Amino acid sequence: MDLALLALFGSLITALCQTVTDLGTKAATRAADDRAILAAQWTICTALLLVASAIAYPGLLSAPVETLDGLTKPGFWTLLVLNGSLNVVAYIFFIRAFRLSDASLVAPLVLLTPVLMLVTSPIMTGERAPPMGVLGVIFTVLGVGLLDANQANGKRFNFGVFIRHAGPRYMIATASIWSVCANLDKLGVIASTPLVWITTLSAFIAACSLAYWLASGRPGAGRKALRHALIAGSAMSFGTALQMWALTVLFTPYVIAIKRLSALFTVLASGHVLKEETGGRFLGAAVMLAGAVMIVLARG
Repeated sequence: MDLALLALFGSLITALCQTVTDLGTKAATRAADDRAILAAQWTICTALLLVASAIAYPGLLSAPVETLDGLTKPGFWTLLVLNGSLNVVAYIFFIRAFRLSDASLVAPLVLLTPVLMLVTSPIMTGERAPPMGVLGVIFTVLGVGLLDANQANGKRFNFGVFIRHAGPRYMIATASIWSVCANLDKLGVIASTPLVWITTLSAFIAACSLAYWLASGRPGAGRKALRHALIAGSAMSFGTALQMWALTVLFTPYVIAIKRLSALFTVLASGHVLKEETGGRFLGAAVMLAGAVMIVLARG
């Protein structure tokens, strides 16, 4: 099979893994505490990524300090601490959003990240989007309004739900933080390698998450209650590893555009798996996806 075609398939699997993460997170909120979910997801994710890193860089087992020093550049650790800290807050909000609202409503809101990156990227990396990016913003905003269309209120465009309900607000806050983290990720990969960056970042988030959980005084969640969180974390690690590999083969915007399909997959699957009332949210997610793809391709 052609390597590029294989990478496209890998990007599609990444989108499916993100959907599993979304559904697993929502299911976990029905049986476990937010802090326990956060710790479980990132602990299993880190464990799997550490195995992958040890296979890719055997020196990490025999001489970890020297090998890691050789794989990183100046500024790496500063970027890691900053990005890791922001991601801990973002994932706390991420889990909270799924607890408070339907997955089909909040999951598509991560598509706001490319919109917000039109502001953060010029400041942080000097990247600016041409006119197609502006058109993408318009599509994305229209899609947000459609997410709660065809509901009991009878409105075609409805933005009031994002004011009345906390779940969407938490996810919008998550997307805002990720618009900064995405740029830090790019700088972090430049200062190391894709696998080293995502593994060390995951380890940092896992350590903070475990400390946050233990500090709550409620560390007794059982494996049964956390099984969905563990599934979500496993899917996250596999999807991330595939994404990093695909980035070495394909043009970056193509990989990201395909990954955004997860929003549609989550809306579709939430009705069947989680028995949610999805209403007209598929249309809203599809319009948002079209806008996000325009922005991503414009930035490429």
